[in-house]
Amino acid sequence: MRVVIVGPAGIHAGMEQNSRRWRRFFASSLPPLLAVALCLSVTLMLLAAMGYGAKPGQGRAAAMGNMAGIVWNKAMSHGNNYRVWFKSLLAATPLLLTGLAAAVAFRAGVLNIGGEGQFLVGAIAATAVGIFWHQSAWIVLPALILASMAAGAVLAAIASLLDRWRNVPVVLSTLLLNFVAMRLVKIVLVGPLQGHGGQPASDVLPMAACLPQWIPQGGALGLHLGCALALAAAIAVGAILRWTGFGFRLRMVGENPVAARFAGVRVGRVAFASLSLSGALAGLAGGIQISGIVPNQFVLSMRDSGLGFAGIAVALLGRLRVGGVIAAALFFGILHTAFDALANEAGVPFVANQAAQGGILIAMLILTHPLGLARLRRRFRWRS
Repeated sequence: MRVVIVGPAGIHAGMEQNSRRWRRFFASSLPPLLAVALCLSVTLMLLAAMGYGAKPGQGRAAAMGNMAGIVWNKAMSHGNNYRVWFKSLLAATPLLLTGLAAAVAFRAGVLNIGGEGQFLVGAIAATAVGIFWHQSAWIVLPALILASMAAGAVLAAIASLLDRWRNVPVVLSTLLLNFVAMRLVKIVLVGPLQGHGGQPASDVLPMAACLPQWIPQGGALGLHLGCALALAAAIAVGAILRWTGFGFRLRMVGENPVAARFAGVRVGRVAFASLSLSGALAGLAGGIQISGIVPNQFVLSMRDSGLGFAGIAVALLGRLRVGGVIAAALFFGILHTAFDALANEAGVPFVANQAAQGGILIAMLILTHPLGLARLRRRFRWRS
């Protein structure tokens, strides 16, 4: 048996290393927290100044207190009302997948702005499989999930091929392919996927093509299997990025493509694979949204959901890290529930939710600017 005796110097070095690690974690976590606190406070102040949330005879401070109370009671403090958390988790599920899609591409240095289009084509593929393939759930559900991922990956791969052979910037091609996908939604919903009602909407998916739900006793709102699938996808992406050779090459290309090319990494192939993986994750979000959310029907209004674009905000708020993306998606899900409650209780327009998301994103970009981040880190650095 081997015994290792660590002296005071070794203990001090270990404590110093742990302290340094915690300081780095705190410095990287502070910008998102500051952005969230700042933008939510400003949003509530602006809403109170416009008269929302105020009862007769109350001022702006009371209006802010009323809206803060609504947010806390209806979106944060669940008590025995599990439906509040279920609603937030259901809203966070597609955001987690589209956020992962953006994070994977951005970590590879590929600016995939096409998450919205990839989400929509994934929903189209899932609807087609669910409606036209009448098999048991054990066959239809895996096929539906794989079809949605394949559709998103194909749309993303088109942008990569345009970049490789025609030098079309990925940021431009993915952005324009969003509009192609939106137009495709209109075409299929008045064509092959149109339901029997004559409206631009599909038929309701059969039960075999719907994800299983867990509904508590006496409840009307339940969690579907897609929530677990999204979390499993996040764990898988984290494992790929951290512990596989492909993940190492992806991060290398994102950090310095020139050095990666000199090291023998095929930058083009890595960019193609990362963009395809990004599209598959966004397409999976579309398939889960169709198969998991009642009424399990593809309607024309889905092309205005904005879930693909919101995924970019989720990825940036999460600092392109899997753990951060999970936390950011959950926060945006709670934010969705909060503004839904404000719309019902105080008459606040739901578009304020999108305004708050945009403000948080802008604040994040300002706070994570290299110069500002360096100042922030210096402020929390121990003096030797």
